[in-house]
Amino acid sequence: MKKIRSHSILVAALSVLILAGCGGKNSDTASEEKSALDQLSESAQNMATAAEEASKGFSEDREPVPPVSFKVLLGYLPMQVLEMKQENKRGETSTMSEWTFSQASADYNGTEGISARVEIFDYAYIGMMYAPIRMWLKMKINRESTEGYERTTEVAGFPAYEKFENESQHSEVTLLVGDRFIVTINTNKLPENMPRQVAEEMRLQQLAKESGKTPA
Repeated sequence: MKKIRSHSILVAALSVLILAGCGGKNSDTASEEKSALDQLSESAQNMATAAEEASKGFSEDREPVPPVSFKVLLGYLPMQVLEMKQENKRGETSTMSEWTFSQASADYNGTEGISARVEIFDYAYIGMMYAPIRMWLKMKINRESTEGYERTTEVAGFPAYEKFENESQHSEVTLLVGDRFIVTINTNKLPENMPRQVAEEMRLQQLAKESGKTPA
C-alpha cells in the first residue's frame, strides 16, 4: 500500500504563501512577512511529516483484513446513555475498490437539546483511514482556553482525543481501541466528562479482541 502524504496541508500552506505575496509591499514589511511565512511553511511541513509518520505503522507494516461485521459492532453500542434510550441504530459493511470496512452508530435523545451519539468504525487496517487520529496522538495535543479544551489522553485504557466546547456544551471523545477500532462519542448539553463515562461503561476490552471472522 502506498505511503500516506498530507498533500492538503501543504496545499493550504502554499495558498497562504501565494495570497500573501500579492500586492506591493515596502522592504521592511516584505522582510517581516517573509519571516512569518517561512515559519508557517516550516510548521506545515512538520505537520505533513507527522501525518505521514503517524500512518506508517498501518500503511507499511499491516495489510487490510476482513472487517468485523456491522451486526457485531451494533452489539457494542450502549443500550442507553443516562436515561436516554438507544434510537436510530444504524450499521453497514461497505466495499470500495479493494477495501472493505464496517461501521455502526446510535443516537440518544433527551429534552432541551440534550443528546448523545456513539459510533464504532472498523477500518480493518486500511492505513490512510487511521492517519488523522494517529497524527493527533503523535503530536500530544494539550490546549485549553476560555472557549474550552482539546487534548490527547487515555480513556478506558486506550489512547484518545478529547474535546470540550464551553459555549455549546459539546463534548467528544475519539478512542483508538485495540489499535484497530475507532470509537467516537459525542454529547450535547451534558457534563463535559460524559463521553469519557460512556466509554468506560462500554465493553471496549472485548471489542479490542474482535476479528473479521463471522461468528458461528
